[in-house]
Amino acid sequence: MIMKKLYRTALLAALGLASMVTAQAATYNGDLIVGFTTQSGSDVIYDLGAESSLTSGETWNLSSLLSGFSSLSGVNWGVIGAQNNSGTRNLWSTTSGFTPDPVAGIAAWNKDNTAIASIYSNFGIAGAGQSLSITSTDDNSWNMQTINGSLGAQFINAYGNNPNVQGLTSDSLYGIVAGGSDPTLLGSFALDNTGTLTFTAVPEPITFGAFAGAGLLLVSLRNQLRRKQA
Repeated sequence: MIMKKLYRTALLAALGLASMVTAQAATYNGDLIVGFTTQSGSDVIYDLGAESSLTSGETWNLSSLLSGFSSLSGVNWGVIGAQNNSGTRNLWSTTSGFTPDPVAGIAAWNKDNTAIASIYSNFGIAGAGQSLSITSTDDNSWNMQTINGSLGAQFINAYGNNPNVQGLTSDSLYGIVAGGSDPTLLGSFALDNTGTLTFTAVPEPITFGAFAGAGLLLVSLRNQLRRKQA
């Protein structure tokens, strides 16, 4: 009887632990995530929120999260994300200033999304502002997913582009639609020595109408000035 009780207690404890581990794996929500690694020790991963919520000049103070790195000048970092928006499959990636490869179609996008979801499963819950630290040798760490990964399902192997730059610099952010046109430059992220990450959007293009309107205004002002001088 005692052995049965002990067995039952151990079984319930094991089931309880399993349920806790399962509960700790967040389902990817389509947010942008930024990762930091020196390819040794522990990586840092942070949820920046939805791409659609980015504003030019927006900052994230990550100094406390990055305090474990002895120097930010040697840290590799980048931003990635993916979202299926009513059948339009978007991918976002920083690419060290180079124009990234297109995403051929749904099958290719699914591989990219799966890779990002693998990284995101490290979070306890989903949502902007969530952060975590993970050993750089873990298959789902930032290092293994974007730099040193050897599995076909990892981001660098599924997409073929390394999203990282190193140190206190900026990294261009591109938006790519699966099966769509060429990637679009959306802006850039920059990391400074205080551990602050800043997003700067690409300025909206000035339309021909705006140029024409400005030209007419200048002509009008010039004519007024001539009349006054006459």
